[in-house]
Amino acid sequence: MPPEAPSPVPAIAETPPPTPPQVRRGRVAAVKRFLHALSGWPRGHWPIPTVTSLFVLAILLVVAVEWLPKSLSDVTLTVHSRTEVLELELQPEQTYIWWLPAGSYSLLTTTSETACERRKQLDVACTYAEPTAITIKHGGTVRFEVSAGDSPEPRFTVALTPRASTDAKTERSTFEIHNASDDRLVETHELLTFESQPVAHWRIPLIAKRVRIGEFLSESVGAAEGLGGLPHQPIMTEGDVRMFARSFASQERYQVKEEHFDPADVVQIPADPGRDGLLLGLLSLDSDSLHAFALTLHTDLSEVFVRRLRAEHKIGVSMWSVLSQLPLWLALWVVWVSLIVVANYHAARLSGMQRSHHEQRTP
Repeated sequence: MPPEAPSPVPAIAETPPPTPPQVRRGRVAAVKRFLHALSGWPRGHWPIPTVTSLFVLAILLVVAVEWLPKSLSDVTLTVHSRTEVLELELQPEQTYIWWLPAGSYSLLTTTSETACERRKQLDVACTYAEPTAITIKHGGTVRFEVSAGDSPEPRFTVALTPRASTDAKTERSTFEIHNASDDRLVETHELLTFESQPVAHWRIPLIAKRVRIGEFLSESVGAAEGLGGLPHQPIMTEGDVRMFARSFASQERYQVKEEHFDPADVVQIPADPGRDGLLLGLLSLDSDSLHAFALTLHTDLSEVFVRRLRAEHKIGVSMWSVLSQLPLWLALWVVWVSLIVVANYHAARLSGMQRSHHEQRTP
């Protein structure tokens, strides 16, 4: 028998391209599915918008904004104060050169400088009639204090405490005294104090990692004789902190918050005791009240700590307060609320259409 011929393979019918009405109906169906998913509660629709639901959504949004890092807005703060006492912790890697007016230095160890004389066993005094420069290397702690006196022009003292050595690799703090010709007069690694003669104008730049402004009256250990023979206890008399942020779309900075300090407050920057920062500023004798320092500090930290009797607190800024002042944020807030209202409207309309269609098909 002749072999059977193979049966022909049936041709595969080609799917015709969708017509424009089908494409239009598909897009409408996709929009309906999107709106249905947008209203995707278990029952198939969002609850009717009420004051309570919108309030809950607003709270959730505020909480989410508060979790944003403050570095997004480049938050910085500026402190202005008038104080009689200031304590700085210097950067170990920074070398400081400050010009001081005529006055006398007090050292613990002896020196061969002709301007120095030993007053006691651990007290060597060096007096200079001309301004001198103090050079500070490898950090340390510096305390500035205005001294009370009978002269109309103020005097002030500077106390330099060397940095504590934690290990053998830690460099010892070095304090050097130079004259106008840059000749080194004295060098020491021990405690060094300076007391100026009456001076009307004086200022220095500041770079520090920690600052304490003011002092509690009960903690003043360097009390000098004040007016009328009463002890003079230095404090901060007034001050304020202003916080700034940068808008996202430009380099423009705007003020977010301003707080004023009470007299006798003690301000600590950074607010966290275990954290170091970078503080830049200027220290000068106040032109309005010569018996106080005028201090200005700038830093990229976002908090300060205020010590006040039974009212210790931090002053900071929240991301909500930063963003709420931007016009763009207000516009986004309006758009967000509008989207909620529109989505609920379309969800309710779609639910009503489905219910009407179901009632028409039900006999």
